[in-house]
Amino acid sequence: MNRTKINYLVNIPLLMQSLIVSLSGVLLLYGGKHINLMGLDGREWLYLHEQIGILMVAFSVLHVVLHWKWMIRTTKNFFHSNKNKALSKCGPDRGTEV
Repeated sequence: MNRTKINYLVNIPLLMQSLIVSLSGVLLLYGGKHINLMGLDGREWLYLHEQIGILMVAFSVLHVVLHWKWMIRTTKNFFHSNKNKALSKCGPDRGTEV
């Protein structure tokens, strides 16, 4: 299986999990135990919120593992390019007065 398909199979469920956890979190925040929506009461919404949240953590770790090299490379490039910009401001005719 190529990398694009693997990313798709990780990222789409991660997006869905994020949406479900966000929705259930808002419902629990404002409705608490008194929720009765889509045939689920507050206790069932809390269970759904917790279980999908655990699954979301697992998929998030997998997402970071799959993108680790990219994250390292991008971070190095980011700090390296900022270092070069700072050094170019202190070139031979700037900041080196004797």
